[in-house]
This record gives sequence, C-alpha cells and structure tokens, in this order.
Amino acid sequence: MKIKQFVFNPFGVNCFVLSNNAGDAILIDPSASNPQEQQALSQYIAESGLTVHRVVNTHLHLDHVLGNAFAERTFGVKAEAHEEDNFLLDLQEEQSQMFGLPVEEIAPPLGGFLAEGDVVEIPGIKLHVIHVAGHSPGGIAFYCENANEDVSDRAGSDGDVADGAKPVPVLFPGDILFAGSMGRADLFGGDEDALISGIKSKLLTLPGETVVFPGHGPSTTIEDERRWF
Repeated sequence: MKIKQFVFNPFGVNCFVLSNNAGDAILIDPSASNPQEQQALSQYIAESGLTVHRVVNTHLHLDHVLGNAFAERTFGVKAEAHEEDNFLLDLQEEQSQMFGLPVEEIAPPLGGFLAEGDVVEIPGIKLHVIHVAGHSPGGIAFYCENANEDVSDRAGSDGDVADGAKPVPVLFPGDILFAGSMGRADLFGGDEDALISGIKSKLLTLPGETVVFPGHGPSTTIEDERRWF
C-alpha cells in the first residue's frame, strides 16, 4: 500500500490517498478548498494512473468535507461516512459562519453509510471501521492491520510514505486522536466523556507499533499516545 498525504485548506486537514500496485485507490477526507488544491489532488491521481473506488470521511465537520463535491464530480464516486454525522451536512452554512471558513461548493449528500465493523476494501487494502463518538457523534477511524510497507519513518516532507519490507498496522483516526492530544468535544454533538472512553477502549488497545495518521498535524504511534491517557 502506498500512502500519499496532502495538507489542505486553512485548517490544515490531512487528506490521504491510499493505493495498491494495480492502481486502485481509496481517498480519505477530501478537503481541497480551492482550485490549486483540487488540481494538486487530481494531478497526483492522474499522473499515478490511479482509479478512485471509494471516498470516505472520518467525520463530517466542514473542514473535512470541503472537497466532497469536487471528488464526486471528478472521480465519479460519492463519499461515505457514519450516519450519525449526516446532520452536519445540513449545517454547512452555520459551520462556515462559525469557523470563518468560506465554502465555494456545498458538499452533496453521501452515497452510503459506514458503521462499526464495516470494511472499506480494495485489493490488498482493508480498512476496518471503528466508531468513536465524542468529537462528533459519527466520528470513525480506519484501521489497516497490515499496510504491507514500512511506515516507521512516517510521512516525509513531500507527503509520501516510503516503501519498505516490514508490514505495520496503520490508523487514520480523523480528529479523534492527534499526536499528543485528542479532538475537541465542544462542537456540534460533541461529548468529551464518550471521546476519552472510545479512545481508551478502541484505539489505545491497538498494537503499540500502529502508525497513526491524524486528521491534522504530524503522525504518531499508538505506543506514543498511551502516555497521555
């Protein structure tokens, strides 16, 4: 699996493109907010010869869905997320005013819902869905037990993760868990107790060597994050 990371929009959202050697791809949190960011994403996918089969959101706060309409229009794939976050799509204008983040194009309705225990899959890549409420009611993390590459050095400055021989687990938790912190719980439908409980029971129980690629900021590992809880 190859992991390509982009950092998009004024909130610095990490967008990830996961791909296999056959050119199949999964797009996590399309968040491109302007033509330059959209071009960077589409150009990478075109030049890499990739076909996007799944587009998924870790949650539906505005900064993470700014590229949903673009992704659907460009790649012909509707985004999927947890049903309990669906109400946030009706609050995009309110979120725009709250965060001072202009919206060029409203995110369209989802193409389907994801729930605890579901698997988002393309050949060679299986992302297990883990539901952790608290940052948002429908926050989900995507866990791959075997990334089939050594990501121990984590993402480089250009956003690429180097290929290698040692398979390691990887986690994409969106805004549930960050390096040295967790997501805020004072937004729409937030619940700090649920967030802490979910992190402890569902994420920190994963193998310590799991490389964590959060929705914002640098990567980390589960072992590193256990010290904070």
